[in-house]
Formats: sequence, structure tokens, C-alpha cells
Amino acid sequence: MTPDLLSGLPEAERRRVAELMERRHFTRGESIYREGDPGDCVHFIVEGYVVVLRTTPTGVRAAFTVMGPGEAVGELSLLRPDTHRTATVEALEPVVTLALDARAFAALAAQRPEVYRLLVDLLAVRVVRLSDHLVDALYATVEERVIRRLVDLCRIYGVVHGQAVLPLTQSDLAELSGASRPATNRVLKGLAAQGLVILARGRIHLPDVSALRALT
Repeated sequence: MTPDLLSGLPEAERRRVAELMERRHFTRGESIYREGDPGDCVHFIVEGYVVVLRTTPTGVRAAFTVMGPGEAVGELSLLRPDTHRTATVEALEPVVTLALDARAFAALAAQRPEVYRLLVDLLAVRVVRLSDHLVDALYATVEERVIRRLVDLCRIYGVVHGQAVLPLTQSDLAELSGASRPATNRVLKGLAAQGLVILARGRIHLPDVSALRALT
């Protein structure tokens, strides 16, 4: 299986990059890599979902985003293979990735500069994601952040017949929203009173995604 993010490369380069990839499997709760680990490869997610986390100076876990099939994590390793990971990536369920070794990629790029297009595409996605998070952190209220994360998660997990089921806890959502659990719970209770959220153990059901999206 060739990751969608390789689609910008010519066919010959796609094959060369794909030949360098190693299929890896991770169980629920297992780390794909941890903050401080050597940045030796980029992972293209084939199956399952992961959460990207970082530890604050006070020891609190801060979750940035959930990522799934078709996305990549650890792309900075292709830019500087000698660096260390700046975040932790954990599997939320069984996950399969295709790992591309950074030094092998650099050697290929030295021969075929066209493959640097892959690096440009990966970094462009990263910049957009970080810009969105920065704007939210600086200007959005807790309610706005929680609702936006719910809408983002609908895009990631998919919407069926106008509904979505997110296999996440309220604590997971609080981390992703950069809010406390009590504050997140208050927002969810307000949404539940409007019929936009149904809370259950280990999951959040959104019966009308379009109505929720209208609040953003």
C-alpha cells in the first residue's frame, strides 16, 4: 500500500520511496515514539489512530491532535535526521504504519532531488496544523476550542449519515482542547442539553454533525 502523501511524486520516485519503507505494528497504548527519542524515521499511518502528546514543564500531558490513515508523524526527521523527537505519539487502538528511514531517504534524495517534494508536502501540512493550534490557544475560548476539536475529530474519524462516534473519553477531549476536564465537561453538558452530544463510557456520539459545525 502506497501512502496518499506520496501522490505528488512521479511514479518512479513513488516506487523508490515505497521500497525503503518498513511495515510496523503497534498495540493500543503503545508508543510509536516518545519525546526525546532519536528522530530516525517518519511514520505513514496505514491503519488505526494515534494521539500526539507533549509533556509540559509541570509534568502535565498536553495532547495536540489525533491522526489517522493517510497522515504522517515524525516528518522533521527527514529534514534533520540527527535531531530528537519533540513529542510523543501513542496508539489509540491497534495501528499499522509504514516507516521511512530518514538517512535512507536522504541518500535517495541526493541521487533524485525530485523526492524532496515529499518533504515539502509533509512540512506544509505541519505548518498549517501548528498555525491553527496557535490561533486557538491565543484567541479561542474553552467552549470554542472544545467544539472545534469535536468538529476536527469528526473529520478524522469520519461522518456517517450525518452522525459521528468518537472513541474517546472526556479526558482525551480535554487534553486535545487544552482545557481542564471540569471545564470540558461543562461544555459537553451544554451541548448535550441541545441534543448535539450524547455521552457514553469511552465514546462521544454526535448525532448531528452539521449542527455542531454551525457553531464554529
